[in-house]
Parts: sequence; structure tokens; C-alpha cells
Amino acid sequence: MAKTKTTQATKILNALQAGETFTAKQAAKKFKMPVENVAKRVFDLRNEGYCVYANKTAGTNAVTYRLGKPSKAIIAAGFQAMRGAA
Repeated sequence: MAKTKTTQATKILNALQAGETFTAKQAAKKFKMPVENVAKRVFDLRNEGYCVYANKTAGTNAVTYRLGKPSKAIIAAGFQAMRGAA
């Protein structure tokens, strides 16, 4: 049986779906990837429709990522953007 490689985005998504929260630096260390790739993969996940929140960490410039449920305002903004693009 061939071993399949788990993508960076899948690793991040699996952790978020398990309820984990982390900064880009923590994720980079955990998933053995460059810090800048974490933000890129979060961007990719958002483009796939996942609601990944970035909350500022008190007393630092870092943000903590978490998976959440989109608010009504986010859904409304998405529909409005789709109407504007049509």
C-alpha cells in the first residue's frame, strides 16, 4: 500500500476541526513548515469555504487561528459580494 502525503492545508484543517487553536509560529513548528506558509494555507482554507478566524493575541502582534461558524454578517457580506460580481 502506498503512503499518501498529507498536505499542509489538510494538517492545519484537521487540527482546527479537532478544536485546536494556534499562532502561525506554533503551527509552523508543529507541522514543520515555514511560518509564512501557515498564513498561505489559512488563506487557501478560507477560499475553500472554511470560516477560519484570526484573533489578536493580547500583548503581542501575533494572531491565534481557530475554526468557527460564520456569523450572519459574514454570510450576508458573501451574498452581497456575489451579487456585485454578477
